[in-house]
Amino acid sequence: MTRITSPPTNHPFVVALTGGIASGKTLISDEFARLGVPVIDTDVIAHRIVEPGQPALREIEQVFGAQIVDENGLLRRSKLRALIFADSDARIKLESILHPKIRDEVHKAIAGVTSAYCILVIPLLAERGAYPDVDRVLVVDVAPDVQIERLMARDNCSREQAQLALKSQANREDRLKIADDVLDNSGSLEQAVSEVARFHEKYGRMASNLLRTN
Repeated sequence: MTRITSPPTNHPFVVALTGGIASGKTLISDEFARLGVPVIDTDVIAHRIVEPGQPALREIEQVFGAQIVDENGLLRRSKLRALIFADSDARIKLESILHPKIRDEVHKAIAGVTSAYCILVIPLLAERGAYPDVDRVLVVDVAPDVQIERLMARDNCSREQAQLALKSQANREDRLKIADDVLDNSGSLEQAVSEVARFHEKYGRMASNLLRTN
């Protein structure tokens, strides 16, 4: 599902990294970063733009009420997360506030990349559809039962809560449909590291080939 064949010379080759909740996206993106690849994470950007004093936080408070912010002016993330998992309308309202601002920040970050390629972490790419600037999609894949077990351990939540979180996202089949590449992250740490090294070599070669054609 490759999107372009000849990016501008001032535009790095952009690999969108995505996957379901608790699939290990952070582990994989951290390993790319360890190899020297610039990583732009939309979750990190999303956290930054709702810090105290930011326009997005004020909009969220106006839409969801003062109770969504604590006494220190910080967003009650767990409260907001529980709300959007349980209410699709609330999720849509939140997205309408955050997504335009996130996309603007992503575009700025990509413009500042000097390497041949970069990783753009977009956890909900399958749910949102095509994303500007993306040239290739790498899906981190694990079975749903593995996601549930990892999520329960990570967030100390019940199986029912973990299942609800999975249901709020695209299913495994829909994520795989948008993949140019699939990284199986159901094995050991060593296997994951090896897979990242393999894709790093592949993407470096692809980016270099495209640069030579421009």
